[in-house]
Amino acid sequence: MKKQFKKGAASFYIVAFATLILMVLALSFTAVIISEMTRTSNDDLAQSAYDSAMAGIEDAKLAFYNYQNCKAKGGAGTVSGGVSCKDIIDYVEVANKRDCNMVGNILGRVTTDEGVEIKQGNVNNNMQQFYTCTKIATSLVDYRATLSSSNPTKVIKAKFDGVNANDIKKVKINWYSDTRDAHYNNYSASGSGMFKSASSIAVPPTVSLAMVQTGGDEFRLSDFDSTVYGGERCDDPKGCTDRGMIYLVPNSGSVSDKTNYYKGAKNGLSNTISKDALIKSNDKVTTNLPYVVKCDDKEDFWCSAEIELPSPIKSQADAASGVQSDGTRNNNTFVFVVSLPYGKPTTDFSLEFYCADGNNCANSKIEGRTEETASANTNLAFLKSVQVEVDSTGRANDLFRRVVTRLENNDDFALSIAGALELLGSGYTMQKDFAINSEEGPVICEYNFGDTTCD
Repeated sequence: MKKQFKKGAASFYIVAFATLILMVLALSFTAVIISEMTRTSNDDLAQSAYDSAMAGIEDAKLAFYNYQNCKAKGGAGTVSGGVSCKDIIDYVEVANKRDCNMVGNILGRVTTDEGVEIKQGNVNNNMQQFYTCTKIATSLVDYRATLSSSNPTKVIKAKFDGVNANDIKKVKINWYSDTRDAHYNNYSASGSGMFKSASSIAVPPTVSLAMVQTGGDEFRLSDFDSTVYGGERCDDPKGCTDRGMIYLVPNSGSVSDKTNYYKGAKNGLSNTISKDALIKSNDKVTTNLPYVVKCDDKEDFWCSAEIELPSPIKSQADAASGVQSDGTRNNNTFVFVVSLPYGKPTTDFSLEFYCADGNNCANSKIEGRTEETASANTNLAFLKSVQVEVDSTGRANDLFRRVVTRLENNDDFALSIAGALELLGSGYTMQKDFAINSEEGPVICEYNFGDTTCD
């Protein structure tokens, strides 16, 4: 009986340990299942909150479209939803009306303290989806965009809030590689400090910055291919030009101006390039070299350079009247082109515009996230209606997501080509005359096709 009792006790321990192991396994599986269910639920809520924020972005596009229509109509009438154009313009332009519900108010949505509910038909909104705060800003401290192999060029028509184009004295460009894994100590052994390429290493790309401007309301096409030093059409002893382009090459160290391949941009504590660079880039008898910019991964944008801007060539009318060259820049023809010459790597960039040092260029209309930047840089000019920033926060239950994006204001971009020009017949040369009525002679045709008359 003692032997049988011992056998029974051993079986009891085996069963107990087996049961304990099974319980541990069951609890482990239960914990894994609960964890996965919680993560799935959180992911679902996060995606739903993001979708809510994106719904706010889409509504903001429609709201801004209504605003543009109302501006085109001079503020008269109403839009769909029964909201008056006057109210819509106020929601965008009057500071104390740009609240979290401005987009919902413009579109005539039902707004509450929680925002605008996202609901389809009579389906219950079980996740309590809202876009809780969506704002539109048209006055911004910079222009931001992305360059890539599929979209390597951006054209920016610079327009300012409360500042004339001729007040702008320099532009600052910031850029960096979006992969953000460059190794700044990995440069060539030649001592130049230039980044060397490697298949496993991404570095900030080379970018180009071009400027196009005109002086006054009249200009010659030949001015875009000229640099003027002195004379009645340029009061700046360093020279005047209506066009210029420079190339900016990222660098991890310092480069002397004596190099035969690059010019150093570093001047003091900042990468500063004088206006001579843009002036001489359009001079056919001057050797032009790319400018090396020292990059620092401690900043949000790794690479940054300030470029001083030259005066435009004066128009004939301004030259005859004695108008100073630095006061003749045309507000409607002040354009910048930022390009990615080699097409990669993809990079974000921003452009900032500055008045002369010591000149209070900051506008009182400080929008959203620009307050800190504007207070630190009083000579920083605000861009007006070049881009539209939409800041949207979405909610699903108690989870929130925020999305900030920029929209291009293409409707106000005046450099689009309506259609192709066509030459009629053969053997004719076409001449485009920008002045229809000439004081020096008879009325001339806008398009002169050889012997073709104005009729």
